[in-house]
Amino acid sequence: MLVRYTRVTVLLRRTQSLSFLPLQAKLCIWPSLIHNSCILQARHAHTYSDTKDALKTRIRNVKKNISEGAKTDLSAWKIIKWLGTGILFISFDYSFASWYNYHNEKNLIRAFEYGSCPEPEVNQKWLIHRKEIIKKLKRVLKPTPDHSSYHVIVGNYGTGKTTVVRQCARDVRKGVIYVDVPPILDNFVNNLAKAIGFKEYVPITESLMQKILGSGVSDEQPKLSRVLDAFERGALKYKAKNGKPPVLILDNISKLGQKNMNMLEDLQDIAKLYADQSSCIIIFVSSEGTAPRMMMQRSSWSRAEKKPIVIKDLTSKESFNYLHSKLGIEKEVTNQLIQLLGGRIRDLKEYGNMIKGGVTFEEVRKIVFSTINYNFHQARMIKGERNHIIGKVIIQKLVENKKNKKIHFDTFIELVNNEQIANELLQASVFSYNPEDGSVTFQSCATEVFVKENPELKSKEVFT
Repeated sequence: MLVRYTRVTVLLRRTQSLSFLPLQAKLCIWPSLIHNSCILQARHAHTYSDTKDALKTRIRNVKKNISEGAKTDLSAWKIIKWLGTGILFISFDYSFASWYNYHNEKNLIRAFEYGSCPEPEVNQKWLIHRKEIIKKLKRVLKPTPDHSSYHVIVGNYGTGKTTVVRQCARDVRKGVIYVDVPPILDNFVNNLAKAIGFKEYVPITESLMQKILGSGVSDEQPKLSRVLDAFERGALKYKAKNGKPPVLILDNISKLGQKNMNMLEDLQDIAKLYADQSSCIIIFVSSEGTAPRMMMQRSSWSRAEKKPIVIKDLTSKESFNYLHSKLGIEKEVTNQLIQLLGGRIRDLKEYGNMIKGGVTFEEVRKIVFSTINYNFHQARMIKGERNHIIGKVIIQKLVENKKNKKIHFDTFIELVNNEQIANELLQASVFSYNPEDGSVTFQSCATEVFVKENPELKSKEVFT
């Protein structure tokens, strides 16, 4: 509107300047003046429209640039925010790991100082104080500063090895670590870590990086190495403070002889290494089977105490006191049970409780013989089975030796003449290998009674 007003004013001023001209001249000039003015006005109107459109375009561009700039700034802020959060998380993660592992190290030292062993599964009321074997065990559980060998404790299944070992470990406590050894590696690692109070915390960021980079952290071998490193740290600190090495008890290693021989060999090598360094004394507890014999055949046996500690059956006096005094069984039945079962504490407890529950001795005898018959099947020694003939020969040799019912292991191997069959017979609950004197005997008194008194065996119908 301002432009139009200006143009009209100019046009009026021009007409005023022509007022002195004659009328005819004015009529000639006015059309051209109006024409030129319209052209100019149109030109200016067009220019105004272009200017307006350009201004709008510029405004849109400015708004767009402002919007894009804001988005860019927002994205940069988000990146900075996430980076800051990540840095704070990583710092907290590593700080927590440092704090956690520091307290974990204190728990590790505490486990060695106060010992780590579960209570015996037998109630204190029913425990039998076996003076001689306890004396031997405590001598090993309290080693001298320069003690440089590891030990093997053996005994048939049911002789009370675990009970008496735990009983002694609980009495000594200081510097004694007890671990039950399952045949699976990862379970053993977990049991050992639990016994020494080791609860490692790996930073989350480190764990993620190891997984991304393909590190084998999830494998059990590195975990075993870390737990053993922790154990060695605790053992060395304990020895430095107390002047003597700690003791590590590995119970039930006989399972490894049947299912994981490589693991048993590794543990034996570790025991030899610790003995060489006098940093820790390892005690292997095993049933009399293939495991002790396999260990004795390896070079690592050079650091073992050459005479294993053998946990035998209870004496007749101890068996009588247990059945009559503790369980309250009549003297006559007590004597019958001892003649049938000998001093095998597991059997005395199981069948003694049956007697207390109202089962007659004859019924118990049938149950015992049924179990022994099953063991002969497991050894494939019943008539018609693969080991029937060789089983018959070994039994006859044992029965012929009326003094102690045993033959030397070399004689046993010579009679069998097959390593695989020899291992089968020793793993079954019929014969037993005693590493103390290198002999083979019946696995239990009940097995010997079964061979002697069973009518089929007397007439040799089973073995002929």
